Amino acid sequence: MYKWYDRSGGDNDDVVVSSRIRLARNLSDYKFASRLEEDEAERMVNSVVERFRKDYPEEYKYVFMNECGEAQRNALKERRSVSSYLVKSRTGAAVISKDEGTSILLNAEDHIRIQVLENGMNMPECFRKANEADDYIDANFDYAFDEKYGYKTTYPTNVGTGLKAGYTLHLPALADAKRISQIGTEIGRFGIRIKAVYGDSESGYGNLYQVSTQKTLGQEEREIIKDLDDIVMQIISQEREQRRFRYEKDKYAAEDMAYKSYGVLRYARKLSLRDAMSLLSELMLGMSTGILAAGNSEHIAFNKLLADIQPAVLGSSVGRDLSVDETDVLRAQYLRNNIPEII
Repeated sequence: MYKWYDRSGGDNDDVVVSSRIRLARNLSDYKFASRLEEDEAERMVNSVVERFRKDYPEEYKYVFMNECGEAQRNALKERRSVSSYLVKSRTGAAVISKDEGTSILLNAEDHIRIQVLENGMNMPECFRKANEADDYIDANFDYAFDEKYGYKTTYPTNVGTGLKAGYTLHLPALADAKRISQIGTEIGRFGIRIKAVYGDSESGYGNLYQVSTQKTLGQEEREIIKDLDDIVMQIISQEREQRRFRYEKDKYAAEDMAYKSYGVLRYARKLSLRDAMSLLSELMLGMSTGILAAGNSEHIAFNKLLADIQPAVLGSSVGRDLSVDETDVLRAQYLRNNIPEII
């Protein structure tokens, strides 16, 4: 079965890499996750897993953190199927759809966190799938809910709708122009945050940035999403304009960088994660601006490439722990075999 990251395309996919919805929920019959005794946590997790298994025996896979080795847990995190917090939970589990786009995280920061991922700018589909899972759980369990304040959550910043929406954006031109910090200040006034996906804001790599909502109280879910979409569309417009400016300023330099990056990806024998991410960023930029085009009009599934070159994912693919050198060699080999011919 295809995974969500195997697919390509989506609205505004020249800038928007992926969309994500996350819903935070807790059950009224249990204390918050951080205060649960181990036997209580196991009882809560098992009750949700058993309910899903009964009604959806084939549609999901069921992963218990205490049954996974460190490499498997980290690979799930690198593929964005689970959170960093859940990876560290001895009593946590995840109910993951076969396409890995929907994850129900159990006993992480909250009892339940519903997460949905889609390619490109596709928040309506994320919201639809998240609501579908939310309605199912709500029909079978009692949520901790207050008529005045909304869903009760571990963190006060999630009280209300419990919803956080976000996009992963590819912003090489704005990053090159040193505009990310300025954008962060501007959108922060609207309760929206921007941060580097890999590394930090000052030394991030791959030019990938997560733009996400922070406010969950006092707004309807669709209003939160609309406000985010309005701001993201402005960022998209700025990125496209900056890309045009860079190309018109020195088109030969832009073309040279795109083709050089493609050449290294196609022929390198050893690549660090930082170097590979930087090269893929230039390849993505070259493809989106029309400098490069894949043969046979093929559309490159960049989400898959970005996930598959992560250290734990590479180790998982060969079934053993790898040294840093082995990882770098395997990463280069994977990219040589999976980057299509460019025309």
